[in-house]
Amino acid sequence: MEKQNLIAIIGDLINSKSIENRFEVQEKLKGILDVANLQYKEYIVSKWTITLGDEFQVLIKPNSKLFEMLDFISYKMYPYEIRYGIGLGAIKTKINYENSIGADGPAYWNARAAIEFIHDNNNYGTSKTAFISGDKSDEVINNLLAYTDWMKERWTDSQRAILHHLIDANMYDEKFEQKKLAEILDISRSAMSRRVKSSGIKLYLSSKNSLARCIKNMGGF
Repeated sequence: MEKQNLIAIIGDLINSKSIENRFEVQEKLKGILDVANLQYKEYIVSKWTITLGDEFQVLIKPNSKLFEMLDFISYKMYPYEIRYGIGLGAIKTKINYENSIGADGPAYWNARAAIEFIHDNNNYGTSKTAFISGDKSDEVINNLLAYTDWMKERWTDSQRAILHHLIDANMYDEKFEQKKLAEILDISRSAMSRRVKSSGIKLYLSSKNSLARCIKNMGGF
């Protein structure tokens, strides 16, 4: 089997044991992961799979849609929060496209180390994403991930709605048309401008997409 660098992602619901309707939330998560498997099919090597009730994982090709996909899942699960450990590396076992359980190698080892790191180093609850590849660039990538997570944590509901509507409209790009989004949200262009400026959404999207491209290049894609 070709030993190429792939991305393993491990996600888990934060404080899941305190969720009253835990079974319903798990079923909701399963449905959202099924949608993500279809929506981002071209990048998926081994489908999003729930592994431990509240933990789930996937194996994907390094690609420019990496953080759009994670934001899609987090958006659809909101207000329940998710942390992600992202690992880049090789896979040393056979890969099952339908189920990501069973595959093993540095990609998964790094993803496990990343989610354990973010669990213990979450910057007072604001950081929810970590990346490990073993490369010297990891520190810079994780600092930017911490910064964008911090930005997102400070958004109001109306500011967060910008991201959600951009995802729904397939406009996960800092060059989105503010006029078009204002029409979608049914607000004035001036109100849209104020909301965009106060949220820093364009800087958020630019940073996330730059990080995705950087990781894609690190993976040799």
